[in-house]
Amino acid sequence: MAKPTTQRWTKLSIWPGDGASPEDFTSKVCGLTSKGISFSASTSDSNVPDCDNPDAPSWTERVAQALSSTVSGSGVMAEETFAFWRDWFLSGAPKNVRIVLGLTAPGYFAGSYLLTSFELTGNQGDGKVQVSLQLQSDGPVSWTTGAP
Repeated sequence: MAKPTTQRWTKLSIWPGDGASPEDFTSKVCGLTSKGISFSASTSDSNVPDCDNPDAPSWTERVAQALSSTVSGSGVMAEETFAFWRDWFLSGAPKNVRIVLGLTAPGYFAGSYLLTSFELTGNQGDGKVQVSLQLQSDGPVSWTTGAP
């Protein structure tokens, strides 16, 4: 078996847009030591009977009704980005975001996201203020191949 090609965690980055026209996407996530993107689908289920053998158990068939994406990150709270995150959360407004994956053939997911969770914590053990963020998609998310 051949060894797979892997990438460092720094090849995954979150780039919120600035809302200008044309929009500028610059990384505002300094300090995050963990980040991720996940996708989910809500479905509806139907039990479909066997017409030739109605006594047989039916098979469940599913239809995707809605798709959603969640972006998360956590790490140390970089003072340089505090006002950005605070203002975005307090606005309640969506922002265009790119989630860049710097693979051998790079690309990015893009969509409108709401900052739905902005958590600050601190403890004596590590002595630093920590941040935890969660973004929820607000509409479709697309994939673009190529550099952002």
